[in-house]
Amino acid sequence: MKTIVKKDGDGYLAKVEGYQNLFAFAYSEKEAVIELKNVVEMMMDYHLEQVNDERIIRNELTSTVEKYAVQV
Repeated sequence: MKTIVKKDGDGYLAKVEGYQNLFAFAYSEKEAVIELKNVVEMMMDYHLEQVNDERIIRNELTSTVEKYAVQV
């Protein structure tokens, strides 16, 4: 994975190569990289929340399926 920082207008654009949604803008190279780190952390938090929600849904569906199981 490669981080690219390049001049963009009055500031700098930092992005992760190959990931169109991982980018940040700031007025210095250092700040652009710090902002990019924050973007990556926010994306990770979002995906962790999604995984937790999906686990809850899966568990609820598992319980529902068990209710329909044939009792012997």
